[in-house]
Amino acid sequence: MTLADITLLGKKILVGILVALIPALILFWGLRLTQKLLTKAPATTSSIQPSN
Repeated sequence: MTLADITLLGKKILVGILVALIPALILFWGLRLTQKLLTKAPATTSSIQPSN
């Protein structure tokens, strides 16, 4: 194998890693954001009960 073959193989491996990681990170951050929004919403709203 020549140096050009090795660099091409390295580039293909890096692109493959990025192609696998980017959707996984988008999914992870989307789930975290959804969880954060859903858990924060009930805490900010307060219902005041009238006393008799």
